[in-house]
Amino acid sequence: MTLKIGIAGTGWFGKMHAEKLSAMEGVQISAFCGTSSEKAEAAASPYRDARGYESIEQMLDDRKLDAVYVCTPPFAHGEIELALVERGIPFLVEKPIGVDEDTPNRIRNAINEKGLVTSVGYHFRYMDSTSRAKDLLAVRKPLMALGQWMGSMPGVYWWRHMNTSGGQFVEQTTHIVDLMRY
Repeated sequence: MTLKIGIAGTGWFGKMHAEKLSAMEGVQISAFCGTSSEKAEAAASPYRDARGYESIEQMLDDRKLDAVYVCTPPFAHGEIELALVERGIPFLVEKPIGVDEDTPNRIRNAINEKGLVTSVGYHFRYMDSTSRAKDLLAVRKPLMALGQWMGSMPGVYWWRHMNTSGGQFVEQTTHIVDLMRY
């Protein structure tokens, strides 16, 4: 059986996920959804039989997908996830999933009502060092945790604006909070 995967988003993260997924046995990149058909078709072009679409509805109407990776900027979440929930399509969503409280809450409530399998892209959870830390902490009681983010600011236009990214805490530091909770 081959899993047919759609990618919502034509930026670096969407392309990175598509590249890694396409290298897996039994996985086929079937569709890309972007802000324009040109961007979506360009992102889909390296993948045999993949097609590009400029709306999530077009993509879901034309393709039978087993799952979708949602790799859009924070301000673009909501419509895509709710369309996937409505159709019962499992998805991984790159965080953050909104720049306000309402959007993530609406998505969460819809997922819970449908009982849909989803995941969020907090990459530190899947590192070998995190597994090792969990093993060490299983027999110890931590008294304090410190975390920090080291790196530069990405150059995408929406990153440095609160209304499009949610700010530094929402966009990057949330990885540290998730890791500590995990």
